[in-house]
Amino acid sequence: MDDGSSDRTIGELSALDDTRLRVLRHDYPKGVSAARNFGLSRVTAPWVAFLDDDDVWAPGHLSAMLGAIRRSSLARDRVGLAFSGHLDVNAHREVTKVEPAAPAEAIREGLKRMNVVGCPSRVLLSTKAVNAVGGFDPHLSIMADWDLWVRVLAAHEAVRCPELLVAYMRHPGNMHLDAQRFRAEVAMLQEKHGWSNELRRDAVFGDLLPSYIAATYRARGRRIPAARWYTRSFRARRDPRDLARAAGVILGERLTELSGLGTRTTVDPAVGQWLELVRRAERATTTGLVPLNGIPSNGVSSSS
Repeated sequence: MDDGSSDRTIGELSALDDTRLRVLRHDYPKGVSAARNFGLSRVTAPWVAFLDDDDVWAPGHLSAMLGAIRRSSLARDRVGLAFSGHLDVNAHREVTKVEPAAPAEAIREGLKRMNVVGCPSRVLLSTKAVNAVGGFDPHLSIMADWDLWVRVLAAHEAVRCPELLVAYMRHPGNMHLDAQRFRAEVAMLQEKHGWSNELRRDAVFGDLLPSYIAATYRARGRRIPAARWYTRSFRARRDPRDLARAAGVILGERLTELSGLGTRTTVDPAVGQWLELVRRAERATTTGLVPLNGIPSNGVSSSS
């Protein structure tokens, strides 16, 4: 699904010689929810998956998701979605962090605090279940996926897939880094699902979200609001690392490193070996040697 891109997307998609590929397009951008819903309206298969243009799947990702559903003790019509973890990657497709899938039994309560199911690229949905709840809410963008998982799981169950076969690329253009919009949609989600009266105001959806909002401001270079939200996060969860981060964004990131309280991430080199195939394919495409079959190009908002 191409949501009114103005780059080389249409040309590159048209050049792919694959009869299984069907390109849907909006002549002008209508937003992520409208684009995904348009794609959903054309789906005839029992299961549907979305892949954002800057994310990638390993070749066996969908097979692993369907396998998790088959192995589940749940009746097939009770499954609304399957979800996996993902690998955070940089622009060079190098793994910077591992995000495993949350326990399936913790999903419903967890969704009141954070989007514990994850981004659309790591979710496989029952087409019948998602259509029954009306698809993505067009009034939402950053929170549209989170909202959909809540509505689907109100009447269905979730299945966890343990494999890490999705790569989520972190970059300055990530939609979730728009902190003001993020906060506005958090308020909409609270009101829509009646969560605001169930949780302490200082915690804002529990103890996780303040730190997340702080990180969005930090990534945008908004030091004062970042420090304010890290302080709020410390009040919510009493993690001394939040105080180090609050001081670091004001006085210099080096202070966080010197404090010894910064986040240290060690990634097993064996994790994400499949990404070497992606790196080779993307290098070849950049040099014009071969088409990039099966890997989305920039400008495609989602595919189903």
